[in-house]
Amino acid sequence: MSIYSRIVKIILPILILIHSLLFILFWMTNGLFYTETNDYLTRMLGLRFDYISLFLVLSLLIAIWSGVRLFTFKKGINHRLATLTSILYLILGVLYLVFFYGSFWMLFQKSPVQIPRLIQLFSYYRVFLDALILLGISVGMGLIVKRFYLRKKQAGKKISFLPLILSVVILALIWGAAAGVPPGSVYTGELPAKPLLIAHRGASMVAPENTLAAATLAASFGIYGLETDIHISQDGQPFLLHDDTFDRTTNVEEVYPARVKDRAEYFSLAEATLLDAGSWFVERDPYKTIKNGQVSEGQIAEYLSQTIPVLEDELKIVKENGLNFIYDIKQPPEDHPSAQNYFGMVLSSIHAMGIDPQVWVLADLQQKELVQSIAPEMKLAYGIKYQNPPSTSELTSNGYQVVNSEYGISNDWIRAYQDAGLWVNLYTIDEPWQFSRLWLLGVDSTTSSNVHSLFTLYKPVMSMTYQVYLLLWCLVGLAGLGILLGFILPTYRRVKQPG
Repeated sequence: MSIYSRIVKIILPILILIHSLLFILFWMTNGLFYTETNDYLTRMLGLRFDYISLFLVLSLLIAIWSGVRLFTFKKGINHRLATLTSILYLILGVLYLVFFYGSFWMLFQKSPVQIPRLIQLFSYYRVFLDALILLGISVGMGLIVKRFYLRKKQAGKKISFLPLILSVVILALIWGAAAGVPPGSVYTGELPAKPLLIAHRGASMVAPENTLAAATLAASFGIYGLETDIHISQDGQPFLLHDDTFDRTTNVEEVYPARVKDRAEYFSLAEATLLDAGSWFVERDPYKTIKNGQVSEGQIAEYLSQTIPVLEDELKIVKENGLNFIYDIKQPPEDHPSAQNYFGMVLSSIHAMGIDPQVWVLADLQQKELVQSIAPEMKLAYGIKYQNPPSTSELTSNGYQVVNSEYGISNDWIRAYQDAGLWVNLYTIDEPWQFSRLWLLGVDSTTSSNVHSLFTLYKPVMSMTYQVYLLLWCLVGLAGLGILLGFILPTYRRVKQPG
């Protein structure tokens, strides 16, 4: 077989099959990042479309095609268009590999935390992966030693028991390594307390984000706190919105067609509050929660009447329900009237509500002095970059009480901050397995868009005590040993027989 034929008929189909399955696996386990990525592609390409679903369908089709090519090659099946389809497959296959690496390069550039997320995912579900690896190694070593013995027999050389012993030792070392460093779903001692839930932009998977409906619904789930994003209007009034512009989550294109891409801060409060901030959620159903029946008809009707809320109305919900409150202030453009004093304006507005002990203020080293002078009872929170976290002494010496970080932060840093008396809050934790991982680590609280699901969890998903894990792992180890010996011992006895 020529090198070209080997590449097109064997190597390339295997490579593409593996890559397409990895692509499908990534997105099937990362559905809550799905909407954000579609929104990003929509902004970049200027056309709203479900791009990820399209990519998944294409990946599935090329995976099936690759599997069929491998099957037909193994069975020796040929057809008249074999040459043409091989050329077409080669072209499309190479293009798919370019797409695979290009898309993940873009993804990791946009969201670097996806890299530690993958490591955390594999670590949490490692109990299954470890079992597959151990059993696979058992089969592989069994076949290798079996063939080794048969070749020795054919060559008339002496048969030694050493390869069998060596393979058992290797298997035992692999088993012991996994037992010594258990998966992330395994815990020792008592189960830690469940992390408290902070609703990210309200209950934003079952209600339009940063609206009063989302905040009220989140409060009904018994959450610990609310998180929101705050902008300052042209006339100096704080209102809720995440994006820099109104186009994603309002009908600004209908109301102000000439100002679709204008910064939200350039609108007066009266102009902003004329916008419909809820219909987009009903029309797009971004998380498929309406389709899945998680949103009632009454809620849909309520969402259609949502407008851009002012900060004061959100704080009333916080006060009435005794919630904690953490917020992210969006800095206005330099030519905005409030560009120099926006932080103090928002701080004073919140302070006037009389809820200071319930408020976490994300403040840098310069802003913290203003917080301590105006509202000393508010808790100072420091937003850290998980790639380069500050030392515990740096935070505690400056009076910080809360660490707010993306979930990519390492387990060691989480423990170090907690040991120093700092409250650790991680964001944005939407997946049950990720929430469960942090639960087992004893994280204090998490910010989540998926509070409607996470508040119902009564135990971490797929979790187990170390004792249970060890019992299961022993059974896997015995199964692996049985497979190994099943391949080797019959062959060893046969080759040892004289003649």
